[in-house]
Amino acid sequence: MSRHDGSSNEATPVNASRSARPESRDAASARTGAHSQRPERAPRAERAPRPARGNRAHGRRGVLLPQLLVSAVESRGDAVAVVAAEGSLSYRELDEVSSRWARWLIGRGVGPGDAVVVAVPRSLLSVVVLWAVAKSGATFVPVDPGYPAERVQFMVSDSGAVLCLSVGSSVPTVSSVAGSVPVVAVDDVSVVAQVEALSSRPVSYADRVRSLEASDAAWMIYTSGSTGRPKGVVVSHSGVGGVISAEREHFGVESSSRVLHVCSPSFDVSLLELGVAFSAGATVVVAPAGVGGGAELADVIVTQAVSHVLMTPGALGSMDPADMDSLRVVVVAGESFAPELVRRWAVEGRRFFNAYGPTETTILASSGELVPGAPVTIGSAIAGVGCFVLDERLRPVPEGVVGELYVAGAQVARGYHGRVGLTAARFVADPFGAGGRMYRTGDLVRRGADGVLEYVGRSDFQVKIRGFRVELGEIDAVLSSLPGVGFAVTVGTSLPSGESALVSYVVPEPAAVLEGDRVRAAAAEMLPGFMVPTLVVVLDSVPLTAVGKVDRAALPEPVFEVREYRAPRTPVEELVASEVAQVLGLERVGLDDSFVDLGGNSLAATRLVARLSARVGHRVAVPVVFETSSVEELAARVSEAGGGPGVVLSARERPGRVPLSLAQQRMWFLNRLDPVSAVNNIPVAIRLSGSLDVDALQAAVSDVVARHESLRTVYPEVDGVGFQEILSPLEAVVEVRPETVAAEEVPARVAEVVTTGFDVTQQVPIRVRLLRVAPDEHILVVVVHHISGDGFSMGPLTRDVVTAYAARAAGAVPGWSVLEVQYADYTLWQREVLGDESDPESLLARQTEFWRSALADLPEESTLPGDRPRPVVSSYRGASHGFVIDGRVRASITDLARRSGATEFMVVHAALAVMLSRLGASSDVAIGTPIAGRGEAALDDLVGMFVNTLVLRTSVDGGVSFGEFLDEVRRADLDAFAHADVPFERLVEVLDPARSQARHPLFQV
Repeated sequence: MSRHDGSSNEATPVNASRSARPESRDAASARTGAHSQRPERAPRAERAPRPARGNRAHGRRGVLLPQLLVSAVESRGDAVAVVAAEGSLSYRELDEVSSRWARWLIGRGVGPGDAVVVAVPRSLLSVVVLWAVAKSGATFVPVDPGYPAERVQFMVSDSGAVLCLSVGSSVPTVSSVAGSVPVVAVDDVSVVAQVEALSSRPVSYADRVRSLEASDAAWMIYTSGSTGRPKGVVVSHSGVGGVISAEREHFGVESSSRVLHVCSPSFDVSLLELGVAFSAGATVVVAPAGVGGGAELADVIVTQAVSHVLMTPGALGSMDPADMDSLRVVVVAGESFAPELVRRWAVEGRRFFNAYGPTETTILASSGELVPGAPVTIGSAIAGVGCFVLDERLRPVPEGVVGELYVAGAQVARGYHGRVGLTAARFVADPFGAGGRMYRTGDLVRRGADGVLEYVGRSDFQVKIRGFRVELGEIDAVLSSLPGVGFAVTVGTSLPSGESALVSYVVPEPAAVLEGDRVRAAAAEMLPGFMVPTLVVVLDSVPLTAVGKVDRAALPEPVFEVREYRAPRTPVEELVASEVAQVLGLERVGLDDSFVDLGGNSLAATRLVARLSARVGHRVAVPVVFETSSVEELAARVSEAGGGPGVVLSARERPGRVPLSLAQQRMWFLNRLDPVSAVNNIPVAIRLSGSLDVDALQAAVSDVVARHESLRTVYPEVDGVGFQEILSPLEAVVEVRPETVAAEEVPARVAEVVTTGFDVTQQVPIRVRLLRVAPDEHILVVVVHHISGDGFSMGPLTRDVVTAYAARAAGAVPGWSVLEVQYADYTLWQREVLGDESDPESLLARQTEFWRSALADLPEESTLPGDRPRPVVSSYRGASHGFVIDGRVRASITDLARRSGATEFMVVHAALAVMLSRLGASSDVAIGTPIAGRGEAALDDLVGMFVNTLVLRTSVDGGVSFGEFLDEVRRADLDAFAHADVPFERLVEVLDPARSQARHPLFQV
């Protein structure tokens, strides 16, 4: 990849919309930072350009397509240029016959700026015709004569073709849809006679009807459109030479090479097959028309001693690599594939490349060599190309973070023929190069530290199953890693009941025998339940499109064996099934479904048991959820559960003074010690692009403050004790103060807003500022004190502001439902549930006693070695470091969790504890983890301070296996989550560790 990459440049946000649209909180937070809240700007050192392979300055420009033959004709005129079933041509013969055909075209008035449709099956003649059109200067428009008549008709009409070239057998079909466009059979005897009578001298500039420039269109290739209407991609001569020259060297094509021409002329890689061979003076071996894979293609490769192949993974995977001793280089392109393909084909003495490039980027944009056992990547940018990994606002994303791939450089296509609006949407201004353009690929990638790109999937190629968004490529990768599976492709479909489902199609390796049920069972051991295919179909081969890609539309219709849905029968079963579905965001859950298989984790389990406890009238422990394998079993355990009556969270009668919640007490005490401190500020910055109705925004903020009592609560002190005083909406006025700020002053102003503290005894705990950077560009800064909110609260808060603004801007009031409870109700309910700590039978006393025992003799400080001395006083400064867990590791984590009856969180916790112990943190490892504290359904949409922190303590014993240690971690984690009601601040008071301003109490990791 070019090191003019996403992390080393800044992009100017581009937004075509003229209405104000708040960004997501995650996007805003990514720019502003978790603590300083400074708007996006990479550190100065990161903005400096970095040298790397693929710098645009090294690309060849201005090379015309016909010129690629010149060198080979001069130096290897008698060498074989093309060999096919119908014969062969030397370079001199190819040059002469294509020159005659070019003169024939010129004689019909065809030249630069004219489109010529070529509907000639892959053959010796198709190669000649392609080069003839190129020499005439006209635009080559390949059309597969086997396409449906309606599609051929559209291409001929849409391209504005002045002529159609075909073969006799296809002329009737093409003529029937070509309208007034002349159709000529290039194998017609009379036409051939006309051509042979013409001069074979090279075509010069003076011979053409118009001057041929590098900016003229070389070819127009139609790709599928999302609406079903094909798009004609116009590629100019400029950049063609650079792509072909770079990849000829990269793939090691020499004059002695024999390059297979197997791709359909409608697939732009076919032009690369010809280009790299002709520019090197090598021999092109043309596979017969209709041969696109399998044993027939393998026979061509073996008998013709082919040394280089460029094809789709689907076509390659359909062949057996045995006996292909002549094959030295394999290049795949066009779609993603599993590592198994590399293992099969990248044997000793053979190089394996993965190439990437939409048609819109002139064949290829990146390529890289792969070896067995290494991750599958799409390599780095080729010479003359810039590859940028950007977010939705054209801003660079950090290394390892998924973003959309943008491609820039001279080889970027001119655009879509006759589609001005679509061209403008997909070909955008290049903020990293003067006057250039970038193509927005729609492909999601991540960039490694070495600059290599990893393909993640399509931004528009995902399906939603049971409420979960699924990337189909992840399933394909897991299936392809299974023994005996040579190729896999997964599609989304619908069950007879109308529910969404996944169906996978697999092709066995040679000599392997697969059974769909067994493949599915093996996949179920490696994938979360919602990603396991409902059906696995075994095929001898997968259908391919004309360009060699998997033809999903032609896959056989799945035949489902209807698995009986067992509906809940009793009231308790109905309750459990309903709550599981709600917590996991699913439409329906049956008796045989498993909470864990459906994607449940520890945090979801805490929410589930809280809801069940409230509904059944007694407490349900978290471990029960993981000790049962189905909803039916869980319902039975819920019916048997005891543990005292439950207390329903509902609106309560307020006392004269509403006490602080247990979590708020610590926040209040710290604020009294230092009212100006911003350490407990929770900021969010939202960029608003387009025209903004400030009055509507002010009304929206007032609506939200009125909706959430926690945002209009102050915490005064009486006799040394804090309490909640809830103000009326009229008393709690939160002003949106618009202020004009120069762009360069924004970081400092945002920092000032978010680092100013609150005196919570007098000030409402929310601050809002509106910074006007330009008439149509604003930054909304919102700061909430932790005593009235937590990180999770920012979601409901942002949603409510957006909802209220949309309503007020339309002259209406927000139409949201009334909140069931307010934070003060939660505070009173919490005290009722926990009871008095002086009562040994109270929940608070029993859970506190658990923690006294669990954390007894806990080391006061981690012995993890540091790279510098610990400061006397903690600065509270933090940072984040992103890294990537690849699909294979993720699948292994999922598999281990499933086999161990654990969650993925528990597996990662165990691995982290082992790593910390080995790094020197002793065998007694304590790790802190946050818990949302929002188990009750009524708290989902509430702004308030609910989050709690748990201490997960484990003893790492080097004498036990990891599986045994994972069992211990599982028990420890479940016990911790089952005793999560005691606020962390209260534990610190009870356990009374030695206090230090230099470290966090109880844990430091």
